Amino acid sequence: MGVGERTRIRTHPERAVPDEAEEILLAGLVAHVGFVVDGQPFVIPMGYHYEAGKLYIHGARGGRLPRTLRDGQPVCVAVTLLDGLVASRHALYHSMNYRGAIAFGRVRPVVGDAQKTAIFDRMTLRYFPGRTMGVDYHPPSAADLKITELLEIEIEELNGKRRTGPPTGPEDAQPDAFGTRGVFPVPDR
Repeated sequence: MGVGERTRIRTHPERAVPDEAEEILLAGLVAHVGFVVDGQPFVIPMGYHYEAGKLYIHGARGGRLPRTLRDGQPVCVAVTLLDGLVASRHALYHSMNYRGAIAFGRVRPVVGDAQKTAIFDRMTLRYFPGRTMGVDYHPPSAADLKITELLEIEIEELNGKRRTGPPTGPEDAQPDAFGTRGVFPVPDR
């Protein structure tokens, strides 16, 4: 797992942060999973779990994503953390401060109820720290596990990218120039 041609940063290569990519995957909440079916690209936002070079996603066994990916198809996953909105005095230079990771890999189904339950438990703890299976919620039943496909993505390539700082437009550093500029917090939606 490392940076390859698919994950090489071409636009603003100075923003590449490959050493932060795993940290971004650990901090993120939504992964956008990209795959192709019969020449048609799809991108699905999903909850996920990351550990030890592997991403875990799940869905209904009969759903498009599990049906397509379970046989080892290639997949692309992107996770983005938005840190601020960057306003410039010129529209062209509006931007965002962010941390993002992109991964490429192949998928395999996770089999075995005990392994699936353990991974689902770790995934739940990631989103809901302190929640205990069997105390705060019912563990998945055999029927639940049968209808839910848990997929492991073995990451082949991974890279991160980060943008920080103020706007960089042509008049943004001039205090008396027309308009306003700055970095604003991400609004609650």
